[in-house]
Amino acid sequence: MRIVHLSDIHLSKTNYDEFHDNYREALINDLADFHSTNKIDLIVITGDLVDKGGHSLMEMNEFKLFKSPYEVFEKIFIKPISSILGLGNENFLFIPGNHDINENGILWVDEKSMKEKINKETIKQQLELNKLGFNSSNDRIKLFKEFEEAFHKDTINYEYSNNESVYIYKYDSNKKVGFILINDSWRCSTCKLEDKKLNNHFFGAKQLYWAIQKLHSLDLNLDRIICLFHHSVDDFTEKNEIVKFLLNKDVDLFLFGHHHSIKSEKIFNPAGSCFGFRGRAALNKPDEEIDKFQPGYQIIDIDLFSNRIREIHHRKYVFENPQFVYDTQSAPPKGIDNNSSYGGNGYEFPHKKSKSNYLEELKVEDFKRD
Repeated sequence: MRIVHLSDIHLSKTNYDEFHDNYREALINDLADFHSTNKIDLIVITGDLVDKGGHSLMEMNEFKLFKSPYEVFEKIFIKPISSILGLGNENFLFIPGNHDINENGILWVDEKSMKEKINKETIKQQLELNKLGFNSSNDRIKLFKEFEEAFHKDTINYEYSNNESVYIYKYDSNKKVGFILINDSWRCSTCKLEDKKLNNHFFGAKQLYWAIQKLHSLDLNLDRIICLFHHSVDDFTEKNEIVKFLLNKDVDLFLFGHHHSIKSEKIFNPAGSCFGFRGRAALNKPDEEIDKFQPGYQIIDIDLFSNRIREIHHRKYVFENPQFVYDTQSAPPKGIDNNSSYGGNGYEFPHKKSKSNYLEELKVEDFKRD
């Protein structure tokens, strides 16, 4: 199974000319080369599709007739890739990042009040309200979530919500991979309070548990589970709850972005383990001079039969000679990470925990009182 991981594209008026004139062609050519040797199954984007809510795109004459920046993104980014590679909407997954919020949808008085009141106990109640519709706390993410819902309205085994969404990808005929798509940016804003203790990053870790319940309601026999975040686990106030979930609910892999640079990590304790990989910013500032922040992306090859990540191809964009090349800084010497420090056989997933037949057979009716 081959997954392309893109993050932090930040499409805007500022980088549009380079994107249109050089970058898009270079990216498609690079993807097509990999696709020709081993087909790409999924392209996942872990947030920040557009920059600062996409307002600069909507100011451009080319896009005056579009209703949202995500319609622009679909037309000029997704559609050209899907057309050349022969992929459908079911082959693209994306989650929102902090730049995908529309701050015009924030009432600052309400935002200040929310920051003062929100905590681990009240966040679940707010998520419940968000399920029902858009309100002053999540209206900022409405355009993105409406785009997501419309994009995947015909995708089989995709279950949307205003909070988390889930998807089951069927690989060949007998392998199934569940995806948890977390909305961890709905509380983001540029509003900062003087009391720094109130500037916490809550997103509602309950999303994770709702997501796993949805996946299991669709299929109890998933081969692998992959979680998509925008932010790093360390960025969240609910870090401990996230780690607990990842280690105890058979999540094999999580992908994330936000910091525009490569990071690999393994979370583990006696209960289990989980691999995490952060990608470069895929576009953002095409002429970035600092090497670790220069644009790039990852191609992750997973062997579902031997249950391991076989290798990760790291690619980097060269601004002066527009093309993608080996990212030798992230994975020397040829831009391929096969976990060479531990034998070069890739990253082996942990064994699944055995499920209790008793628990699977329990019904709500069994707990109802007379």
